[in-house]
Amino acid sequence: MKIVKVAQDCIGLLLLITAALSISALAQVQGPMPPEVIQYAQDWPLPNHDYSNTRAATNSTITSENVGDLGVAWSMPITGIGAYGGAATTPLILGDTVYFQDLMSNMFSLDLQNGDVNWAQMFNMSNYGPNGPAVANGSVFVIKGHHNVSALDASTGEEIWTNRSSLSPVNTTGIDIQPAVYDGLVYISTVPGTADINWYTPGGRGIIYALNQETGETVWSFETVPEDLWGHPEINSGGGCWYTPAIDISTGIMYWGIANPAPFPGTEEYPNGSSRPGPNLYTDTMMSLDHTTGEMRWFNQVYPHDLFDYDLQIAPILASANISGRQQEIVIGAGKMGRVYAFNRSTGGLLWVAVVGEHNENDQLDVLPNGTTRVRPAVIGGVETPMAYADGVVYVPVIDMFTDWTPSSLVISTFNFSIGKGSLFALDVNTGKTLWYKKFDSINVGGATVVNDLVFTATNDGNIYAFQKETGERVWKYMAPAGINGWPAATGDTIVWPCGVGRSPELLALRLGAEKNTTQVMVTAPVDGAVLPEGEVQVAVVAENFDLVDRLGETNVTGEGHINYYMDVPIPIVLGRPAVSAPGTYAATSNTTYTWKNVSAGMHNFSVQLVNNDNTPLDPPLTDKVTITVTGPMAPAPGPSYQNASAKMPAGAKKQNVTVDLVARNVAFDKSSINVPAGARVTMNFDNQESIPHNFALYDSPQVRNAIFVGEVITGPRTIVYTFDAPTEPGTYFFRCDVHPTTMTGQFIVT
Repeated sequence: MKIVKVAQDCIGLLLLITAALSISALAQVQGPMPPEVIQYAQDWPLPNHDYSNTRAATNSTITSENVGDLGVAWSMPITGIGAYGGAATTPLILGDTVYFQDLMSNMFSLDLQNGDVNWAQMFNMSNYGPNGPAVANGSVFVIKGHHNVSALDASTGEEIWTNRSSLSPVNTTGIDIQPAVYDGLVYISTVPGTADINWYTPGGRGIIYALNQETGETVWSFETVPEDLWGHPEINSGGGCWYTPAIDISTGIMYWGIANPAPFPGTEEYPNGSSRPGPNLYTDTMMSLDHTTGEMRWFNQVYPHDLFDYDLQIAPILASANISGRQQEIVIGAGKMGRVYAFNRSTGGLLWVAVVGEHNENDQLDVLPNGTTRVRPAVIGGVETPMAYADGVVYVPVIDMFTDWTPSSLVISTFNFSIGKGSLFALDVNTGKTLWYKKFDSINVGGATVVNDLVFTATNDGNIYAFQKETGERVWKYMAPAGINGWPAATGDTIVWPCGVGRSPELLALRLGAEKNTTQVMVTAPVDGAVLPEGEVQVAVVAENFDLVDRLGETNVTGEGHINYYMDVPIPIVLGRPAVSAPGTYAATSNTTYTWKNVSAGMHNFSVQLVNNDNTPLDPPLTDKVTITVTGPMAPAPGPSYQNASAKMPAGAKKQNVTVDLVARNVAFDKSSINVPAGARVTMNFDNQESIPHNFALYDSPQVRNAIFVGEVITGPRTIVYTFDAPTEPGTYFFRCDVHPTTMTGQFIVT
């Protein structure tokens, strides 16, 4: 009995000693990972969930079976509004605590269950973002303003230390990154500029720093661009990192994506970047560094002498892949050039490249010609926000926009967020091949996040989407109270999402079983991307927390109204004005289904909008849209038939046979015009050289009122032979890829 009593006393003493250990002492006992990261590994303790940056929630009960049960558990107004809204960040979730930073650098600790504020540190200093907290060893590490790194007490929010002078000694550089903490070091990077002064002011250089977590003193630094800035420091700038590095915890090697050089594309005196000749190392580069010393192990520059501010800035992802029959440890990077790259993690060797989003042939130019050149992706385009990875698939959020350039300037008048589009790509990690993709009517700056069998993303107009991650089928949609350019954290039955753009910015907690007190509308059938036969197409809708009534034209009553259905027209949204389009393109009804008759072959958009009794849009507007492809017999060519046109043909004329070769690559056709004789039988050899779907489709005009021929959509590399008759009426017709209808277009000239 005495032995048992002694053992119990020893256990009790050990518990007391353990409880008395400081967080820093625990860190030494448990190794290089902070104790919080170990303890809360199943929650969301790091900016992208884990040191591999997978953004894949491993401890959530949210699935495709119950995602429709998500409701608003709580929300917190975001009052710290900066140049890019209230939030461009990922919150952290550690146990019952949420840590969140807004774009005025204000830092909050919140109760996960009810959103109550545990403490707040109100700095009220603007930051460009992406910013956000890191939690380690009892401290919260944040960027304060543009020039400071601060450590706060995780329990009280009290400021412990602040470091400025050694990191950003001049106003031409700032810090816009969510820090990482590992092995007692805080990792951050400067970039050349701040939101308070002009970006890329001459002399600005991006530098990576490792700081002592206890004092904020610099342990090591790495200069991502040379001090002489390629010979002209009075003109040039560049480098630095915007996103958290990936850290291989088995080797201690970290991976950084490096940003662009400047000026871009050049100046009047030095057009086309001639003030910075050469490749401009180490911009647009994937880089491997030793986490303890900052020693570079390897680098791979994917885009030398960048003219378009493209960056390779996205947080790298660590994964394993079977490439060319060999299992390899890889690191995946992406950037605004709209390409995703896979590298061997040990050597830096490039393994595959995937093109995502809309491109044209100009995006790889080394020199811009005189005049104005349109380039896709845009200066803010391609991959702007974090990717996700799970089960052999990389999920990539994309912005589809263009920018017009001259050799010395960006034509700012052509740059317009409101006309930008977005997409989400799913790529095979072994090959880079596109498995599926989805398109959106607003730019996708909501990142990608995997939760069990779902992948979530969000767009700048405030729509949050959940797709079945294997198939891409959309299973849930939610309209947030504000636009979104932030990324969520998920654990258990809850997903916490910053919604920081627009009139009502909020930090939003969505939880299974929470009350659904928000009005929503979603098209449930047909599914987006479906292929259906021509004829009738029935559109089915779910409307939540909205009374559908047959009181069209009567006095408005809050919370009631009807649905407007539209086909192949932009959704009419002008507050206070009837939301109607041309006759035959819309229908108003209180029914949750509507059937469109005589739908012809081709690509079609079906959209819906909740409207008041007087047919005006709700405020804010609530809409949804799907795009489908209808297949069937070729529609009649416009104009007279061949027989009826005989008077216009030479006597004895015979139908000619014409062969046309058409290639699709870099999300563009190799021809912008095709010439054929009137009424010719056309044999087209269509070569899709990309691992994304394309087709050839011929229409009467850019308004695509009548389809002349719609070719099968194929995913390459693959070749298909199309056969069709050209129109008998001479004139200029319109062809496009139905999958990329705005960028892959041309003239079909009949003579």
